[in-house]
Amino acid sequence: MEKLQPLPLLLGLLATACGSAAVPEPSAPSLLSSASYGSASSFSAPSGPSIPSHGDARGALVARPDLACVPFVLRVELADPKAGLDLLEKATLALKERFGAATGGAATIAMLGANTTAEAEYSKVKEDEPPKTRFVVTVDGAVEVPLAAEAGYWARAKIVAGLVEASKKRDALVPSSGEGAPEIETAFGAPEIKLRDPESFRPELVKRWVERARAFARVAESQTVPLHLVSCEPPNAITQTPISLEQVGLALPVSCRIDVGPHAR
Repeated sequence: MEKLQPLPLLLGLLATACGSAAVPEPSAPSLLSSASYGSASSFSAPSGPSIPSHGDARGALVARPDLACVPFVLRVELADPKAGLDLLEKATLALKERFGAATGGAATIAMLGANTTAEAEYSKVKEDEPPKTRFVVTVDGAVEVPLAAEAGYWARAKIVAGLVEASKKRDALVPSSGEGAPEIETAFGAPEIKLRDPESFRPELVKRWVERARAFARVAESQTVPLHLVSCEPPNAITQTPISLEQVGLALPVSCRIDVGPHAR
């Protein structure tokens, strides 16, 4: 009833996962990707474990992440697209139970996208019958687990371990209804550690940018030629860069031009 697919095949369908579409994520790989934490090549003999790279990016502000999440995609092909959605809805409820059991009941499901496409029509079964259309129904979302502020490194690591364990289970999400029943294809991304609401830090990030700009102006200007902010573009969305299980770096890209003040020309 359910089969696992290679990640590039299904996760490529995800437009946004584990967060709001209004907050773009950095292009850096996930903090907890298999390449950093326990891929088969990392623990194969004789080289032994490799040291993961966490990067040097810290951002303008370091905050404590409050969310662990795993992006997922479910897909099924059948003749009735509405029946496909019903089937995938049951599968997501089963996902919640599976990940809840692995995280002490803390997991919730946040659905994001849905797509239905018509496949090429099948050949006629009989000459007097029209060809039948098949539909591919795809939904995507994220399994989310809140991280308490007081949760330390080991508590967070156990939550991540539970998420990975649940994503690797191969038992069917929905019991098979017999031979010829549609198969649910599934794929899961690596766990991500992040802030649920990075926008709450915008005032502090703006304040820090202004302080740095003023400090630069004080150093660069002379008493006779003061520098001022001439123009600024509207601030972009806040970006998150994972640092560790207990830290995430926040940055607010601001584009401003500092020039000699109009009265000093």
